[in-house]
Amino acid sequence: MRPLFKISLALLAVLLFAVYIALNPPKDVPTGALSQEFYRRGPHEVSHQSISWVDTSRPTMPNRDFKGRDSRELKGRIWFPTDREGAPYPLVIYSHGYMSQYKEGEYILEFLASHGYVAVSVDFPLSTGSSPGGAVLSDIVNQPGDVSFLIDQMLSRTKQPDNLLYGRVDGDRIAALGLSLGGLTTELAAFDPKRKDPRIRAAISMAGPSQFLTPGFFDGNSIPFLYIAGTADAIVPYRENAEAILKKYENSVLVTLDSGSHVGFIDMAPMVFRWLDNPDKLGCVALMHGLKTAQEASKTGKPLPSLGELIGEPGVDAKASAPPCQARELARAMRPARQHTLVTLAIYSFLESQFSSSATTKQAMHEYLVSQLARENRDLTVSLGEPTP
Repeated sequence: MRPLFKISLALLAVLLFAVYIALNPPKDVPTGALSQEFYRRGPHEVSHQSISWVDTSRPTMPNRDFKGRDSRELKGRIWFPTDREGAPYPLVIYSHGYMSQYKEGEYILEFLASHGYVAVSVDFPLSTGSSPGGAVLSDIVNQPGDVSFLIDQMLSRTKQPDNLLYGRVDGDRIAALGLSLGGLTTELAAFDPKRKDPRIRAAISMAGPSQFLTPGFFDGNSIPFLYIAGTADAIVPYRENAEAILKKYENSVLVTLDSGSHVGFIDMAPMVFRWLDNPDKLGCVALMHGLKTAQEASKTGKPLPSLGELIGEPGVDAKASAPPCQARELARAMRPARQHTLVTLAIYSFLESQFSSSATTKQAMHEYLVSQLARENRDLTVSLGEPTP
């Protein structure tokens, strides 16, 4: 064999190995026997169904060169157990972040479906990365209505004998889950007096903007609320948004990821951003460019595009709102794969503590979430809401 040919084969082997490593990031294994047990994929095979639904009852507002339309188009996917053993299953509605898309939380939804949950996620009309006219924040006031529409559709389909979802969705066990702007969407859909859907029985916000929500925003609510945040988050800073949650809402649980980042929550982070000290550096570049473009197009002259009619409503203090990405230096973040592990464990144990069909399992998962999870994984802490005086 010629030396040059041998060298070419060696280089090809190195290249293929590099591609394999890039596309197959190392898996994270949680510490502790219970965490390892709960992190195993569930017993159900998972099926998927692409969806393209249209809500004809509500319009999509004009956006720059987009003239708007008299309906709201929602395209995405459903994750559900292939079998019906244990059906009907709890339903999870996932809301994506600003300039993102419905697959953003796929690692969570795939895991939950394997454990007997039905999940659905769609691209919101004007906040996704592919929105006509470009992504905007102001349509946030309409996204809780999209969540309610998705609940309507899922509950309708579970009653249709000829539908794949027939008999699979439990209307009494519905959770809303979201990241970043999707976290705020979840907060509005679950708690806002004007927009909340009473069918939602549990809410989870991952780094959802909340600094401008006052304790009054949560008045009259009692559903359990899980807030997950990272201390190295540059986009939705921990101190301003997460720390106060426990004092604002008594029935809340705060899971703090030591050195968790904002971008580290998204599905592709372990593959794409695992070599970065903090992936929020790139996230901030993209976010601030998007916000600047939206500001220039809106001609408001304000530091940030408005959150629409949300600002000025009861329970919302606009003065407490501050621009994102203001830190000059970003703290080193935990590995995204590790962040995914901790997020998955927190979400799964929280949902099981509310929705398990077994009272014994409910109690065991609650105790795991509030005590054992942090004992076995020292890079997070769990704190409970403080009783109202």
